[in-house]
Amino acid sequence: MITTSSKLFYGLGAVSIAGSIVWIIAHDGGALGAVALVFIAVALLFLGGIASYVRDGHILSTDTEQHDSAPAAQRGPSHSWFPLGTALALGMLVVGLVTSPGIFKVGVALLLAMLGEWLIQNWSDRASSDPSYNERVRGWVVHPLEIPIGGALLLGVIVLSFSRIFLALSVEAGPIVFAILGALVLFFGSMLSIRRGTSKRLVGAVCGVALLALSVVGVALALNGEREGLTIAAEEDHFAHRACGEEAEESDEDAVRAVSAKSSVAATVTLKDGALYAEMDGYSGPLTSISLQRAWNSSILFLNEDEGEHRMVVTYGKVVESLGGGVERETLLQACTSLVAQGGQQGVVVNIPKPSISSSEGFSITVPGLEGASIEVMVP
Repeated sequence: MITTSSKLFYGLGAVSIAGSIVWIIAHDGGALGAVALVFIAVALLFLGGIASYVRDGHILSTDTEQHDSAPAAQRGPSHSWFPLGTALALGMLVVGLVTSPGIFKVGVALLLAMLGEWLIQNWSDRASSDPSYNERVRGWVVHPLEIPIGGALLLGVIVLSFSRIFLALSVEAGPIVFAILGALVLFFGSMLSIRRGTSKRLVGAVCGVALLALSVVGVALALNGEREGLTIAAEEDHFAHRACGEEAEESDEDAVRAVSAKSSVAATVTLKDGALYAEMDGYSGPLTSISLQRAWNSSILFLNEDEGEHRMVVTYGKVVESLGGGVERETLLQACTSLVAQGGQQGVVVNIPKPSISSSEGFSITVPGLEGASIEVMVP
């Protein structure tokens, strides 16, 4: 039986076959577009065959036994966004296959969630003929999962949006914006507590608009990038290395100025009156050379009793790297403290892999900017 919908499918299928023939003629035998059109034609003809088989769901008026079971006599399914969500998740999964494993994993998780929600809704729609009861049945099954997971996702969106906003704002503007947003939230909550009869739909609409606005601003600022200072810090990676020169660096800001009593200090180095001396357990008097164990973490404590800020630098050899083409680069092996003010202290941990005789210049402890302030380091 050729029904109304099957005519449409058959017609589109015939047009697709004709289009494949025209494609081959127009492209001198090119098969790529023709193959695509043939596949479309096969799909359309298959759908037309299904429509003919089920007769578009129509039942003859004389076939009274099937009137009650006819599709037209059944209650239609409730409206649902899950088919659209499933399609979007499937698209994200396909995109993730060729772009990023993270997007692929999110697509898989979203696809499973959408299919599960769609399945449960279809099941609950057939629980009874009462739509309100069916909705309650669905809630009994999925609300214990939907509410906490949805709340966690909303909280994540809010936190992530706030973080993007404040990373893009200047240090001075951040507290001001935060105070204004906090005042708005407090004002909105106060209005709700005073007007207890406020419609739930109105509250939900206001919260939804606020969440949407926050998300849009967060995405826009994330695409625009972080403020200049953070961008420069990320590019240079200030805290991944420490410059051991005389001048102050980013790593000197808010550095720890005390050393725990459990640090197992191997030696204590003191700067006093422009001179540098060391003290070690088992040795009496100030020392101008110390001995450290090789390939072992050794803690050295630096005490600054001079005016101004100074840092201690432990130099234990150098490494030569080949950059290719006969070009080599020498890098000093150093460990240093942050700048320490008068009366302050700070420790540094060094692990020296080679003996001191491996370096022609020897190993030493110095203070940048002070000539003659040096302690020899002996590593057997």
